[in-house]
Amino acid sequence: MVGEQRRVLWEKMIRRCIELAIEAASAGNYALGALVARSSEILSESGSTLILNGDDPSAHPEMVAVRASAKLLGSRHLPGTTLFSTLEPCPMCVSVAIWAKMDGVVFGASQEDARQWVAKHPSDIYSWRMIDIPAAAIASAGVPRLWVHGGILREECVALFERSR
Repeated sequence: MVGEQRRVLWEKMIRRCIELAIEAASAGNYALGALVARSSEILSESGSTLILNGDDPSAHPEMVAVRASAKLLGSRHLPGTTLFSTLEPCPMCVSVAIWAKMDGVVFGASQEDARQWVAKHPSDIYSWRMIDIPAAAIASAGVPRLWVHGGILREECVALFERSR
C-alpha cells in the first residue's frame, strides 16, 4: 500500500479508536480505544473497561482486542494484522503484538504526551501508571520484529486525556 493510501487507512482506524475511547469515557472508564485490523478489515475492537471492571490489570484495550482477534481467528498468531490505539501501547501490549506475530503497531498520542498531561492535571479519581519504555524500544528488542508508527491524529488523541478526569 502506498504512503498516502496507508495514511488514510491509518487515520480511519485511529478515528474508530477515538470513537471507542469516547464511548469508554462516557461509561466512566479511561478514554482509551484500540482495535486490531487486517488491511482495512477490523477484526476486533475495545474501549477501556479498567475502571468499571477493574479485576484484571492486564485488560488494557489493546490486550482485549488482541485476545478477541486470536479467538476469532482460532490462532494465537495474527500475521498480517496491525494493532491500533489512541495511546502508545505499554510494554505489555507491544509484547503481546510481538508474541502474536502481528505486523505492526499504530498509535495517536505518545507516552510522553500522557506523562506531560498527567503532570499538569493530577487526579485522585484516575490513576495513570506507566512503564517508561517506548513502544519502539520494545518492538526493536522483539522477534519477530514489528514496526511502530505514532502520532497519527495525535492532537485528537491527546484531547481524549481531558475525558479521563
